[in-house]
Amino acid sequence: MNSAEQADSTGVPAPDALDWMDEIDRAGDRLAPYLPPTPLIVSRHLSAVLQRPVWLKLESVQPVGAFKVRPAFNSILAHLQLSREAGVVTNSSGNFAQAVAYAASTLGVDSTIVMMRSASAFKRERTRRFGGNVVLCEDSFASRFETTERIRRDSGRLLVHPFDSTETIAGDGTLGRELLAQIDGDFCLFVPISGGGLIAGTALAVKAARPGCRILGAQAVANPSMKRSLEHGQRMRTVPTKSMADALTVPEPGMNTFPIVQTLVDDVHLVSEARMVSTIRDLVLQDKQVVEAGAAVSVAAALEHAPTDGSDLPIVCVLSGGNIDPAALSSILCPIQ
Repeated sequence: MNSAEQADSTGVPAPDALDWMDEIDRAGDRLAPYLPPTPLIVSRHLSAVLQRPVWLKLESVQPVGAFKVRPAFNSILAHLQLSREAGVVTNSSGNFAQAVAYAASTLGVDSTIVMMRSASAFKRERTRRFGGNVVLCEDSFASRFETTERIRRDSGRLLVHPFDSTETIAGDGTLGRELLAQIDGDFCLFVPISGGGLIAGTALAVKAARPGCRILGAQAVANPSMKRSLEHGQRMRTVPTKSMADALTVPEPGMNTFPIVQTLVDDVHLVSEARMVSTIRDLVLQDKQVVEAGAAVSVAAALEHAPTDGSDLPIVCVLSGGNIDPAALSSILCPIQ
């Protein structure tokens, strides 16, 4: 049983039982032939607003337009022979679907991706274009996971977990490893959160090397699963509600990501739908960066919650994805009066 399967049932090895830096380094070595480092650029506009250097980590320019390509490649490459023999299966609202389809096609692997019928038509079509076989299920997370498990059980495909396996967390950690090579000294890092894979992996890499860095998460008000879980001291299941940040919609944090976030992340902030809209617009007009709502939350959270304790640490915002529906982007840039 691979660790993605274990994450859905008995759990991967406890985080403190793993040498996470070794896992992240191995992931970096696997990804190097396929994914060059993404740019880290300064935002003059945001730097002026927040009165300190503000940097943008452009995961939006990845081959599939999102950071998810990191864990997708690492998960398949870690089990490449089995993946080529049996194929892979996963489930996703869109970005991980595209990432798995792209990575699998690149590596000569057959991929099946389970998506809800209500998932973005834009992202469903992109997943098919990248070579994924899309299987639609009913509009519930229970149906999504049940359909995925049925396909895995019946076909013997490798399950690639969207956020909670060792391979996924380590693949996400390569982003943190890149940041350490791109910026000197301590910094304050704002990271979008869904199931917690990105912020867990990134925090592991950054805090191990520079414990003086601050790690802050960002979620939509509509889907506060990580924030609520941290407040209660345990994983809490929430009922996700409709949000333009569809990439951040999960009913609860991962069983493996949550304890990492509990230990290493300084705080999690919630962002309103209106704030996402204004941030997307400003990023386009001021910084010439097109991002989806699930990425804009990092900048929105920085604007509202930049540390005011006298700290003048530079701020880094992860722009985790740029896969915004063209019609949605048009309505944001040119709203009907």
